[in-house]
Amino acid sequence: MKKYLVFAILALTPAFQMAPVAADAQGIGWGKLAKDRLEIGRGMLEVQNVDWTTLLQYYSDDIQYHCPIVDVYGIEMVTEFLGRLYGSSPDLVTTIEDETLVGDVYSATWTMVGTFSGVPYEAKGISIIKFLPRSREVYYWRDYYTEGDIMANIPGFDQAILGFRTYYRCAVDPTFVCPIALAPAVALPEIKPAVASPASAERHDWKGSPLKLQQERLKIGRALIESNGASWQSLLPYYTEDYEYHDPIVDIYGLDALVPFFARLFVSSPDLITRVEDEMLIDGVYTATWTMVGQFNRVPYSAKGMSILKFRDWSTQTYYSRDYYSEADVMATIPGLDQAVAGFRVSYKCVVDPAFDCPF
Repeated sequence: MKKYLVFAILALTPAFQMAPVAADAQGIGWGKLAKDRLEIGRGMLEVQNVDWTTLLQYYSDDIQYHCPIVDVYGIEMVTEFLGRLYGSSPDLVTTIEDETLVGDVYSATWTMVGTFSGVPYEAKGISIIKFLPRSREVYYWRDYYTEGDIMANIPGFDQAILGFRTYYRCAVDPTFVCPIALAPAVALPEIKPAVASPASAERHDWKGSPLKLQQERLKIGRALIESNGASWQSLLPYYTEDYEYHDPIVDIYGLDALVPFFARLFVSSPDLITRVEDEMLIDGVYTATWTMVGQFNRVPYSAKGMSILKFRDWSTQTYYSRDYYSEADVMATIPGLDQAVAGFRVSYKCVVDPAFDCPF
């Protein structure tokens, strides 16, 4: 069943400081503005439900659009980009799953199904959309997904993405039966027993201090996203026993699988650094955009991404998270796979990017 998390915040929160909102020029207050922003955000993503051209009035002249492949600036270029995109994917259907509106920022997770230039695909993603203060105008829009979900269905690119995903799962996924022989791995670190921490605070009565709980969740959410080879074991008490973790390649269920997954991940990427940029927290749902930099089996990479993390009710323990990024950002630095990524990105930009000088 599709579930929506729809939140319009009317007061200050620890995540965002919001100034009082006066009635707009039409005498419409914050409640109406928040409702309209939700409808605009949904319309921008669930394009099958609305004529996309009717939303152009809500884009600022200097709007920016970004995704793993293209960066588009200005209303004229964004308009042409959207026309090309929806023209090449006429049957695109996007279904929103979770959504939040906090202050001037709308965010939603979604699944999109369609065809791109005749090639069928299905992909999960997350978007962040930013409105000008006290306005319905959008000035920033970024989609996070992996183009690997499209490449996987295109002959010539499919083997490259399948090969990388198989190799990655062999390296990090403890539940995966690896079909290939890998070089002997570095010894996994000794797993220290989880020690008592505030997360064991299933016993703590947070209902008497909701502001304190909000502050703790912000701090914990940020720490979990920015976890690294030195910190991840100390954060284990903040995961429930039935925790779920998902990213474009792996699906991990349960703390018993999560622990060896993290151990393998940080052996393969010992210098991985993730830095949170924008973050939101509302009603137990934490989202954050970030940039990660590191090496995977000694191959350097950098990638932008966004995560959603969910807390148990009245608890500092998390039970679900999903990272959205493009594994092609890692593949692009690996000899043998880099050409496949470059080839796909050039082909995609030739179709949709009005600013791109197509070599074909």
